[in-house]
Amino acid sequence: MNLKLSVKLIVDAMMSLCLFLLMGYQLWGDFAHEWIGTGMFVLFIAHHLLNRKWYRGIFSGRLTKRRVCAIVLNILLISDMILLALSGITMSNHVFTFLDIRGHTGTARIIHIIASYWGWNCQYLCSL
Repeated sequence: MNLKLSVKLIVDAMMSLCLFLLMGYQLWGDFAHEWIGTGMFVLFIAHHLLNRKWYRGIFSGRLTKRRVCAIVLNILLISDMILLALSGITMSNHVFTFLDIRGHTGTARIIHIIASYWGWNCQYLCSL
């Protein structure tokens, strides 16, 4: 196994662990949830940098129904993760307080909760 594949597997495993820990918000509290969420987003960016060839090959080759479905689901999941990060940053009480963002936390909370459920279902569909 080469180094790049090993790093990809470690990043993906750490993202899975973060996802599991993020679901325990009531157990860990908002401080840990924010730091784990920030780590998850950093890993998300690393995952996409490590898999950037996927973007180059998105429209090359034969576009079967299954492949189109996978592409659409992946784009929805990427959009969802961005929504989660932006709404999380807006609601931040610990990690991103230096940004001094005020207001709209109620809307951000609704978006964050809906996006988390949507992302969980979208991730499940991507794994099929």
